[in-house]
Amino acid sequence: MENDILIQKCIKTLEDSKARDLVSIDVKEHSSIADNMVICTGTSNRHVSAIAQKLVDNLYKEGLKHIKISGEQLGEWVIVDTGSVMVHILQNEARERYELDDLYRCMASGF
Repeated sequence: MENDILIQKCIKTLEDSKARDLVSIDVKEHSSIADNMVICTGTSNRHVSAIAQKLVDNLYKEGLKHIKISGEQLGEWVIVDTGSVMVHILQNEARERYELDDLYRCMASGF
């Protein structure tokens, strides 16, 4: 699946799942782990885990089979790794604590 289409499908699913404060950052020039980072916020551990599961289910239906997911049991910070797009779904407290938005923006700008 083309990367731009994958990002659009991720964002659509996140929006449909009521994720908040979505950000997509292109890091392909400065990262070997992914081309894009998508970051969003869920309102509770159940909401974060449900958003992640819906994303995995929708991408699987689209034919993306090699998806890795981490953190869904606790639901504070769940990572959905599609290979080229890494989606971080966090509760607000974790998002503020780890400041991923700033980290990846700094990375994307070449530090």
